[in-house]
Amino acid sequence: MNFKINNWRVLISIIFSVFIFVNCAGKARKPAPKPIGQISPHFEISLRLADSLWANRTNPDNALDALYAYEYLAQKDSTNLPIWSKLVHAYYFYAEYIQAQNQVRRDSLFGIGYNITREMLKRSKPYQSVMVTAGDPLLALKSLESPYEQILYWGTACLAQWSATKGEIVQRGQRKWIFAALNQIHDLDSTFYFGGYDRFMGALLCVDPAAGQNAPDEARKYFDVAREIAPDYLGTYILEARYYAPLVQDEALFNQLLATVRTAELDLKKPYGPENYFEKRRCEYLELAASEKGWFNKQ
Repeated sequence: MNFKINNWRVLISIIFSVFIFVNCAGKARKPAPKPIGQISPHFEISLRLADSLWANRTNPDNALDALYAYEYLAQKDSTNLPIWSKLVHAYYFYAEYIQAQNQVRRDSLFGIGYNITREMLKRSKPYQSVMVTAGDPLLALKSLESPYEQILYWGTACLAQWSATKGEIVQRGQRKWIFAALNQIHDLDSTFYFGGYDRFMGALLCVDPAAGQNAPDEARKYFDVAREIAPDYLGTYILEARYYAPLVQDEALFNQLLATVRTAELDLKKPYGPENYFEKRRCEYLELAASEKGWFNKQ
C-alpha cells in the first residue's frame, strides 16, 4: 500500500497537533505500556474524524480522505481488526462507486482490498492453526470467529468484483473460496450488512458458470430474503435487475425493479444512504446497457 496521506486537510492538522503535544509532554518520563485493547485519546479523535468523513462519502473527496484516514489508523494500530475492516470496506466502496468507469483503477483497488483481507486472516490464531495442520484455506475459513465476518465480507466482495472481468477460468478458480467465505459469514452473522450474504448469493448464482439448472429459482429466493432483511437497501433491486431479470428474460421485472429504485426515498443519514445514492444513479446506465447489449432479445 503506497498511498500517501496528503488529502486530509482538517484531520491531519489535528492529528499532528495532538502528536506534538503528546510527544513534548511525554519526554520527561517513558509512558507506561498501553493495555491491550485500550485506545489512546488521539487515536480515538482521529477515528471519529475518519468516521465523519466516511459518513459523508457521497462526496468523492470525502470517500478518498476516509480511505486515507483508515489506512493511517490501521498502520498505527496494526492489530485493530475493526479498523482494517473499515479500510477494506473503503477500498471496495471507492472502487465500486467512485471509480465505476475506470476498470483498471477498479481492479487495482479491489486487488488491494482482497490482499489486505488475506493478510489479516493470517493473524487469526485458529486460522493459522488449521493452515499449519491441514494446509486447507477453505477449512481454515471455518475456524474464523466474530468479528472476522466484517473484513471477510468486504474482502470477498473485492475478490468477486475483481474476478468478474477475468473470464470463466479465473472465476472458476476463485469460486470455491468465495462460496466458502460467504458460508462462514452467514454462520457468524446471517444478516450482516443488511442482508449482504443473501444479496451476494443471489447475484453470484446468476453468473456462476458452475451453477445448476435451479440457479435462477435459488437466486430469486436469496434476493427475496435480502429484501425482507432490508427492504430499502437499493443495491438488492439493482443487482436483481442487472443479473436475475436478464437471466430469466423478464423485461417487465427489470423495469419494475428500476422504477422501485428511482422512486425510493433517499435518506443519506442511514448507514447505507450513500450506497443508495449511487445505486439510484445506476438506473439510467442499466437501461442503456440493456438496450445496447440486447439483454432481453435472446432467443
